Amino acid sequence: MTSTVTRNTGSTIKYVVIMAVLAGLSVLCFYAMIDRSGLLWLLCLAGGLGFAVFAFGALLVARDQAGTATCPRCQATLAEIELNHTEDPAFCDKCQAAYLVDKRVLTLLADDYVHPKPGFPAPVTSEAINWPQGCCVCARPATRGIEAKAHDGQTGTNVAVAAAGLALGGIAVRTGGGTSYTLRIPHCAEHDDGATLEIKSGNEPPLQILFRSYAYQRRFLQLNPKPTKAA
Repeated sequence: MTSTVTRNTGSTIKYVVIMAVLAGLSVLCFYAMIDRSGLLWLLCLAGGLGFAVFAFGALLVARDQAGTATCPRCQATLAEIELNHTEDPAFCDKCQAAYLVDKRVLTLLADDYVHPKPGFPAPVTSEAINWPQGCCVCARPATRGIEAKAHDGQTGTNVAVAAAGLALGGIAVRTGGGTSYTLRIPHCAEHDDGATLEIKSGNEPPLQILFRSYAYQRRFLQLNPKPTKAA
């Protein structure tokens, strides 16, 4: 199933206005350097460069991420999406259907789709993990566990996962100079690149696995649901 991606005029104008404001602040900072010296001169320089970088970022967003389309599955409106191409799968906010965009065409992914690199996220919510049967890429019988590692250099991050033995079904946590997490992910003899482990700031929980297989990711989420918050 597909739909057409069109430019959202409102989003484009919003980011162009943001870009113009940031560019104006950058110019003001550079202009203020004329009558300044020492620390104030450096502060103006840093401010001018910082605003310029953010203005350029807003320009890129206006150019590439001001698209809109209709989800082919649930008919929800998808706003501020990539106009021309997505490297990694994205998801409908309403029905969670996965899609890719290419040349302004949004295509829903087949249930058995396998991405060239890990791109389907699943949060790690417990030290004990229930793995779906089979290889995380092709679902054939798994014969080994391939290690995936993530390192958090910020010692204060709360990943909400306790230490456990390094085994298929558990996660190993090592501290000292930050925190390292190691997980063995089931693979068959033919595959060794089906998943990666990463820490994504802003997520709750921040520790997550990225799978190549869309089907495996959905089965993993069914077996490892997020804990429900108490009322």
